Amino acid sequence: MNSVDAKTLQQLKNLAGFSAAHLEKLADNLSVETAKKNEIVFDQGDDAKLVYLLLSGVVKLSFISDHERETIVSLLPAGRFFGLDSLIPQAHYALRCEAFEDCTIGSIKPKTLIELFSVTSYQAFLSGYVAVFHPSRAAYIHCVGGIGVDVRRRLAMELLNLADRFGAADRRGISIALNLSHELLANLVGASRQQVTEYLNEFDHDRIIFRAGRRIIIDPEKLQQILKVIA
Repeated sequence: MNSVDAKTLQQLKNLAGFSAAHLEKLADNLSVETAKKNEIVFDQGDDAKLVYLLLSGVVKLSFISDHERETIVSLLPAGRFFGLDSLIPQAHYALRCEAFEDCTIGSIKPKTLIELFSVTSYQAFLSGYVAVFHPSRAAYIHCVGGIGVDVRRRLAMELLNLADRFGAADRRGISIALNLSHELLANLVGASRQQVTEYLNEFDHDRIIFRAGRRIIIDPEKLQQILKVIA
C-alpha cells in the first residue's frame, strides 16, 4: 500500500473523531511505506525530521543505553502517532523505533501536520509546545534512561539533570541552586540514604563534586565519564 484514503484513516480508533475534511488532507500529505518485522523505522539519536502514523501492525519503542542495553518503553497499536521529537526543530529521536511485526506506516512533515489540525501557525504552536510539553518529555526520557542502571550511575545522572535544570556557572563547574539533602537525593534515584551518602563521599573525595553545606557543585565532564563506564 503506497497511499491511504480518508475512509481508511477514519477506521483507526485514534482518528475516528476527526472530520472527513481533516482526514482527507492528512491522507493527501502522508507518505506510506511498509516495514518488515524487526526493521528499524528510526534509531535513537537520528535526526528527527518526520512524524509517523502507524496504519497497521505494531511498533516497538525502546531506549538503548550507552552499553547497548535495551529497555522497551512501549508497544504501539495502529492509529498512534509517534516520532513526536520532530515537532522541535533540529531535535533527535530519543528512542529507537522498530517494527514489532510487519507494519504499514505513514510519515508527514511536522509543520504540515500541525497546520493541518490547528487553527494557529506552526510557530505559535511551537512556542506553546516548548513551554508546556517539552519539559515533561525531557523528564520522561530522564526516568527511562535510569531503568536498569546501578545506583552510582543513577546518582550521576540525577546530579547532571539537576544541574541542567537548576545550575549556575561556578569556577569549579556547575553549582546546583538547591538545598539537597541525602534523603531527597535517595528518593530521586530510588536508593537508600546510606548508598547515596557513600557515593557522594566517593565523588567528593575524587573531586567529581564539591560541597558547600547542602549545595553541590558538580564537574559535569567527570560525571559524564561515570556514565560511560560499564558496570
